[in-house]
Amino acid sequence: MEAQRRSLRHPLDLRFLDYDIILTSLRLSIQVRRFELVQCRDAYRESRRLEGSIVAIETTVVQSERLFPNTKSAEKAVPLSLLDATTADFSSTTAIWLFDQPKAARTDIFDLFEHFRQSLRIVLDDYPQLAGLLKSIQALDSTKLEPETLQFPPHSRRFGRVYAHYGLAQDPGVEFITAISTATIESLCPASRTKEQPLLDRQKVPLDSLIHRGRLSSAIQTLKPDAAGLLPPSCVVQVTKLACGGFTLAAKIAHPLADIQSLVYFVKDWAKISRWVLSGAGIPKPSLAPVFEPERLDSMAAGDINREDADSQVLEQINALPLHRFDWWAAPAQCPWPQEVPEPFRDEDLTPVGKTMQWSEWDIASPVSHYTVHFTRDQVDWIWKNATNQTTEEASSDRISRHDAILAHVWSCIARARNQQRDRGLVHCNLTYGTRPALQLGDNFIGSPILMINVELTGAELALAQVPENEKARSAAQRIRQTIKRISRPEALAAHLHSVAYEKAPQRIWQAFMGSRHLIVTSWARIGIYDVDFGLDSRIRYAEGVIPDLDGDVLIKDAPPSDPSRPSSERLAWTEDGVDASIHIRAEDMDRLIGDPHLLPRCT
Repeated sequence: MEAQRRSLRHPLDLRFLDYDIILTSLRLSIQVRRFELVQCRDAYRESRRLEGSIVAIETTVVQSERLFPNTKSAEKAVPLSLLDATTADFSSTTAIWLFDQPKAARTDIFDLFEHFRQSLRIVLDDYPQLAGLLKSIQALDSTKLEPETLQFPPHSRRFGRVYAHYGLAQDPGVEFITAISTATIESLCPASRTKEQPLLDRQKVPLDSLIHRGRLSSAIQTLKPDAAGLLPPSCVVQVTKLACGGFTLAAKIAHPLADIQSLVYFVKDWAKISRWVLSGAGIPKPSLAPVFEPERLDSMAAGDINREDADSQVLEQINALPLHRFDWWAAPAQCPWPQEVPEPFRDEDLTPVGKTMQWSEWDIASPVSHYTVHFTRDQVDWIWKNATNQTTEEASSDRISRHDAILAHVWSCIARARNQQRDRGLVHCNLTYGTRPALQLGDNFIGSPILMINVELTGAELALAQVPENEKARSAAQRIRQTIKRISRPEALAAHLHSVAYEKAPQRIWQAFMGSRHLIVTSWARIGIYDVDFGLDSRIRYAEGVIPDLDGDVLIKDAPPSDPSRPSSERLAWTEDGVDASIHIRAEDMDRLIGDPHLLPRCT
């Protein structure tokens, strides 16, 4: 009894315990510990199995500040174009460039952050609208309009029309973020990716921390200052130094101010200034020539869009165009996100002016996967020849391009992954179409002169397994080419612009949808995303387009140059180094897509 009392008082005092009990206790403890260790090991292995090779990135912001043009602009209010206004509710235009370590930055003297800060302020002299406010007309009563809008043409003073206002004391400026990251270029984008990882799971290589994730200024929502009294910016740039000495540059612009063509043009102009600064300014400052003249686009609308009423004969032409008309204001209660008819129209009897969105076809709760699919140049050529039965490219508006063929191929594979082989209903490829070539606006025209066109086929036509592959590809590629031809006529675009001018709000009509029967396809082909040269002697390893992670979002773009020593001017075609397709679809459909033996053709 005394020993028991002592053992309770002194549990570690072994003098009063039986050695057999001690050994038994130790063995039991060792077994329990061994079991715990095995459990920990198995849990660790399971967690690694589940997360695969997810790249762990820790990014720390060094500084966030607002930059303004070196030269203060006079106050100016510029109505944006009719097409710019339709993008007011779009996600931002965003791109991320991944650069290898620059030779110019391999000394302690060179300050990468300061160099980008200095050159950005200089280039903003030619892009002052990026540092200003983004606004819209929010009143039907002309007596309640903001003073700066009173000189706008009548069509630009209608509800929902968007404008840029800059040169003010309350300009938000461009947000310039500098950061450091534990990631390396190789971890973000292996040099062997295009050869060894043609199917790259982008969710295992997240780039989110390399770009500002906050909201930008919105033209159609109330602007609220932050804790420091600053209004949301319309443009954000982030430069991040990587652990390997490389860096990333991300640019994010509110869509009404810039589509991807405008964003890349801006970054190329910034690169010109960068090279000039690095030269020591011993040569004249390069002349930049962005064209920020939204009124040029509106002037191409059919009829007189400043009249009170639309031209009914022009509107009749719209029904024949390959354009969706989904009405955001029809049955808004069915929308998974809160939607409200704008206050000035809530008491009106609003007859639907388009289709009701089929929310039942979009399972927003299903997980979405994101893969970058790389097609080699040989695979691109094989897909094109298979789609056309041609060996040469004729100069004709009916010619199926390599872009048509690649898009048709991706669309067809996704349709099979969605099990639409026997679906007799229509499925839709909503293709973002840039109007610059058709309207002869020029590559330097700044804004978002885009619309989305509806390419449609039945699921069975597109994906039926019994139809030979070349027949499916040819059918889809031909439909894409025919649809583009129908919309690219200047008179068709002029009629569309006329119709937009008379919508109750340009944002009311959505020309696309998502979910199981739709794709939204954006193309960055031929815009020169790999032609950006800041003069730092630094190769671009990869350029990423940031699009919403939603079921049906697809981005097609050039692949990075395979030979870094070859000047970009020597590329014979945008497909010279292959093509990258960034695909976001439901996870269960993605499993079938990446397992499709037809996705990556065998060209040998």
